[in-house]
Order: sequence, then structure tokens, then C-alpha cells
Amino acid sequence: MSAPEEESPTPTGADGGPNPEDWHPLDRRTALVTAILLFAIFAGSSVLIVVPIWAQSDAGPAALAWSVAGTVLITAGSAVADHLRWRTTRYRLTDTRLEMHSGILFKRRRSLARERIRNVDLTANILLRAFGLVRLSIGTGEKVSESEGQSIVLDPVARAEGERLRTDLLRRAGPAADPADETALAVWSPRWIRYVPISVFTLLIAAGAAGAVFQVTEWFGVPELPVTWARSLADRFGAWPALLGASVVFVVAGAVGLTALGLESWWNYRLERADGVLRVRRGLLTSRSTSFEESRVRGVELVEPLGIRLAGAARLDVLATGLRADAEKQDAATLVPGSPRDVPLAVAERILGVPLPADLRPHPRAARNRRLFRAALVIVGLVAVVCMLVLTVRPTAFWTSVIIVAAVVGSMIAVAVAVDGARSLGHALTPDHLVARRGSIRRSTVSLSRPGIIGWRIRQSVFQRRVGVLTVTATTAASRGRYSVVDVGSATGLGLADEAVPGLLRPFLMAAEPMGADTEGVGARGDQVGRRP
Repeated sequence: MSAPEEESPTPTGADGGPNPEDWHPLDRRTALVTAILLFAIFAGSSVLIVVPIWAQSDAGPAALAWSVAGTVLITAGSAVADHLRWRTTRYRLTDTRLEMHSGILFKRRRSLARERIRNVDLTANILLRAFGLVRLSIGTGEKVSESEGQSIVLDPVARAEGERLRTDLLRRAGPAADPADETALAVWSPRWIRYVPISVFTLLIAAGAAGAVFQVTEWFGVPELPVTWARSLADRFGAWPALLGASVVFVVAGAVGLTALGLESWWNYRLERADGVLRVRRGLLTSRSTSFEESRVRGVELVEPLGIRLAGAARLDVLATGLRADAEKQDAATLVPGSPRDVPLAVAERILGVPLPADLRPHPRAARNRRLFRAALVIVGLVAVVCMLVLTVRPTAFWTSVIIVAAVVGSMIAVAVAVDGARSLGHALTPDHLVARRGSIRRSTVSLSRPGIIGWRIRQSVFQRRVGVLTVTATTAASRGRYSVVDVGSATGLGLADEAVPGLLRPFLMAAEPMGADTEGVGARGDQVGRRP
């Protein structure tokens, strides 16, 4: 349970407000940055609105006037509001706390104890970088939103001030680290960019590009234009060549778009270790700097999506206490982006102190059979959909062949994923870590610190019970909070949990014996046992 927002008495000036000698303002250029940013956004939006109107009607001058007036008013109003925010926001760093006072109509005070601060991250978009400013986000590492009182955001401050605050806040004891003592664990290589477009997101961006074409043509009053183009191409080159050609064009567009996003996000990447802190620096237009205290690192996760795995690459994520629930979606947990597999493996060894085990204990044949059964259900579903479409919709011969080809390809993919997923299953127990691997489309190998395990959840469905397997889930305070060994043999899974954290599960297994239930019965009831962290 997260702690409530803390408040502490602070010295006040003659008017009852913060003492100006102890408190510092944000950078006063914030209003200028806000004005420039909003003006650029609304000016660009106005162009997209005014140009089609001007081209199709006589209302162009009126639309231009309204757009200019709206852009000026919104920009000026936002700049004034941001100036007031600057005048009413003050912060200070003491020996024990970081405090901030803010609010225009309603005053708000926030206070974080320095020993509880875990996250100190710097970000700066291209406009902030041009002015030498950064956005500083400071948090306690609890999985809550900024509005719940566990974080303070200083937006913006000068870059030098942001770096100073981060160094002071993450320094627990002793003198500051010498920059010469920083160790680079991984550094960006431009060759890594070739792994970015090998992703399912390429297809999603391609689909978005196709939708954008229809949207733009609708703005210009010719929504039927893409259909006309498609028909003309089909008449000229044939239906199948036109379909394949259009697919290639949109996939290439998606690959280009995803590559641009990857360059913006990971250019100039660098992973450093200094003074007990792992620091990730990255970004082309928007620079980002994320820090992880090694004292709260509970392991790593080697992630191998199917595309880059086939190319011999992988990425490395950190398992750390206090990461937000959406950290993976925002790449905030990534230590090493998609790169040759040797790179994240070497970084994992440097962080854990031991290499990730190469040979994991395989899971029983029943695990493979369960995945093949699911693939068979997918095939049956595809056949049913094809029959329904052919008998009810009665598509043309071309579209009937497209549907059949899609069903055949989907069936082959389902079987391949099932076989590969069964082959990927494995686990191991080292002196310090529990290692579990699973997945095909997204294969992940988790190495979780055994002292970081605070409980176990044993799950066994009716179908698992029939074939003698179960799922053992280790609960932890780090990252997602749960990491599973899936479809492991019943006796093996319970023995693994008992050996990983001796004494935690044993009393429950012993309590089940007098009732005549074997060890598998514990998992069948889905019991959960745990200890307080």
C-alpha cells in the first residue's frame, strides 16, 4: 500500500509563504518554451484545416482569420498561465527532504524524504534542449501516479541544475562519484538499427498508413480515390500482383516509420554504471536519462521477439522495485535495446555477476501437447470462418482464394508457434537466481533473484491436472510483480518452489499430507503462499 503524501513544516517568510532565501524557482524561460511549442502545434494544425477549405470553397479567408486568431489567443493564454505557474512554484533540497510548493488557485505542498527517493529521471525534447533545459522527475519508486503524491516533477530547470539534483538525490552516503570512474556497459552502434523494423509493429504502422490514406482523401473530399487507384492497378497488373505490390509498399512504409521512431528513441544510447547506479542515456530529438539503483535491482529479463530472434538479436530489461506498471510499454525498463544477442548477455552477466544459464531443464511432453491442442483449435476456427464466409457472403473467386490462402498460412503459423513455444519452455535454479523461459512470438528468459521472491502462487487448471502439469508463479516487489514457470511437472514445480526459497512453501505441503492430498493437490486449489517483503 502506498504511503500518503508527506508534509513537513517549512520556514516561512514575512507574508507566511516560503522563505525566498531557502527556495528556488523553476527556470523562468518556461513561458517562452510553452509559447513556441503551442504556436508550432496550432500553426501546423491550422494549415491542415485551412488549405482544403481554401481549395474547395470561398470560405478560405474566413477560415484563415479564425485559425490565426485562435492560434494567437491560445498561445498567449497558455504562456500567461505558464508564467503564473512559474511565479507560484518553488522547490528546495535539504539534508533530509525534497519539497515543492505550487498552485495558482489552490496551493499544494509536496515533500519526499531523501532516503525514499529511488527514481530521478531527466528528459528534454528538442525545444528544451535548444534552451539548455530539462524536465526532472523525482519519485519514491512506488507504482502510483504523480497525482498520488509519490513524485515531484520540476519542469523545467537548467540542465546543470538537473544534473546536480540527480547526483545529490541518488547519493546515499560518501563522496560523489568521480566521472572518470563511470563504466560503460554498452554503447550504441548504428548497425543495431537494422533490428528495429523486424517487428510486428511494422505491420501495425503499415495498417495505420493505409488508414491515413483514406483519412487524407476524405479531408480533400475524394474518399473513393484509394478504391479507384486499387481498381486501376488491378486492371492493369492483375489482382494478385496489385495486392502483393500494395502490401509491399505499405510494409516498407511501416518499416521506414518504425526505423525513424527507433532512431529517435535510441540514438546516442549509452548504459553506464557509477556509484551503485545504472544509468541509461538515449534520444535523438528528445534526450532521456533514466537511473536505476543497483540495490533495488532484482534481476533481468532477456526478451527475444520472434523477428529479431531469427536475426540473432535480443534486448535486455531490468527487474527492479518501484518501476511503473507501464514501464515496459514506454521502454523505461530497457537496459539494452535490440542488438546482437551477445551484447545483452554480456551486460546481464556484468549486472548479475554470473552468466545466464545456457542449458535449461526442459518441460514434459504434456506441455507440448497442450500447445498443439490449442493450435488445432485455431485451425478449426479458421476453417469454420472460411466456410461461413464462402457460404453466406459468397465473395468473388479472387477474394475466396485470398481467404483460403490466409487460412492456410494462419494454420501453418499456429502449428509453428505451438512447436516453438514448447521448445522454448525451460527453467533452472542457480545459487542466487530462479531462471524461467517461455514464449514464442515473444520469448523471454527471466533471471529473478531468489532473495527477491516474497511468495508463491501455484495454479493447476482442470486440463493441467489431467496431464500432470502446473504453473508455479514467483511473486516479487519488482517490475510486473509475478514471473511464472509454466506447464512444469507437478512434483518438479513444487520441488522447485520449495528449493528456491527454503521453508516458505514446505509448511503448506506438510499440512496437506494428513488430509490425504498429494503435492499436486496444492496447485489444483490455486493456493497462494507468501511472506512480507
